[in-house]
Amino acid sequence: MPRPVKWVRDLHAIRARSMNSRTETWSRADIEKLFNVGRVTAQTLTRAIGEVQTVAGAHFVERNSLIAFLDAMIAAPSVDEALRIRVVDAPSPPRRGPLKVSLPADLRNAMVRDLPDHIRIAPGELTIRASGMENLLESLVALAKVLENDFAGLQKLMEVPPPPVDDESLGELLYRLRSRA
Repeated sequence: MPRPVKWVRDLHAIRARSMNSRTETWSRADIEKLFNVGRVTAQTLTRAIGEVQTVAGAHFVERNSLIAFLDAMIAAPSVDEALRIRVVDAPSPPRRGPLKVSLPADLRNAMVRDLPDHIRIAPGELTIRASGMENLLESLVALAKVLENDFAGLQKLMEVPPPPVDDESLGELLYRLRSRA
């Protein structure tokens, strides 16, 4: 026999807290705090709430889905049964497999000068032209390698130069300060 749902007596308070919250997207940790439950129960609740979105391996639910779930639980004659049905019927959260990228051996130790022509760097601007998602991903990995290997070189190319000084008196002051050094 499954364990009884402990948060049943708090359904109305939980709904009120979720309605008054500024949080629009609820993570598993947010669900733990809201329902005062542990990690595994929060994961189960997230599935039962439905419309799970995955971002960087973490699962989130929107506030409107959470409130609809709470309303359904409040209206149900048996919260235990309604929750069990929702959990059984809930689709598994979307999973994305690991991204596989082939990086040519010559780019493993790449410096800024080694970047391919379709990656352009100018002060305050980075442009990547790609023929598809796989090509874009390979370019991003190459760029990440350059950041790892030649951060200073990339930073020098990306920095926007200061605007020229138009004020004569300010120019004179800068000249005098430079000449003292």
